[in-house]
Amino acid sequence: MAQTIRDKVLSNLKTVLETITTGNGYSNSLKKVSRWDQRSNPLSDTPCLTIALANESKEPEPNPLYTCRLTVLLEVWVCQKKSDPLSTDELLCSLLGDVEKCVMQDITRGGFAKDTDIKGSQPFEGVEGQPYAGIVVELEIEYEHNQLDPAAGI
Repeated sequence: MAQTIRDKVLSNLKTVLETITTGNGYSNSLKKVSRWDQRSNPLSDTPCLTIALANESKEPEPNPLYTCRLTVLLEVWVCQKKSDPLSTDELLCSLLGDVEKCVMQDITRGGFAKDTDIKGSQPFEGVEGQPYAGIVVELEIEYEHNQLDPAAGI
C-alpha cells in the first residue's frame, strides 16, 4: 500500500514534534507524541501531544493536481503536580511556544507540503475531578496530490 501525500505530511509532523526536548533547546520535553488512534491515546506520561485531524478541503487545480487544505489539531496534555512552581497557564504558554517554534522550522513538512500555518490555539480543562488540562493548537497545512492518485505528487 502506497503512503499518501497526506500521510507523509502527518508522519513528518509527528517526527518533528518528537524533537521537543530540553536537550534540543526547547523549554519543555514532550514525553510522547502520537497520532490519533481510536484504540487508545494514553495520558500516562505528560506532557504529551496527540495529532488529530479535522476538516480538509480540496480544489481541483492546478490540473492535474488537487490543492488540499488540511486542518490538524495538536492536543497538548498536562497533568501538573502540586509541587510545580508554575501556574497551569504559564506551563501551557511555555508548551505552546515550544510547539509553535518546532512546527514552523519547516513549513513544507519535509517537502511534502506547500505551507503550514498556525491558525490559533485554545486551552482546555478536564472534567471536574480529572487532573488533566492542556491546549489545542490548530494548524492548516496546504499540500497537493495528483487527482488520480493521492499517493502521487507533482
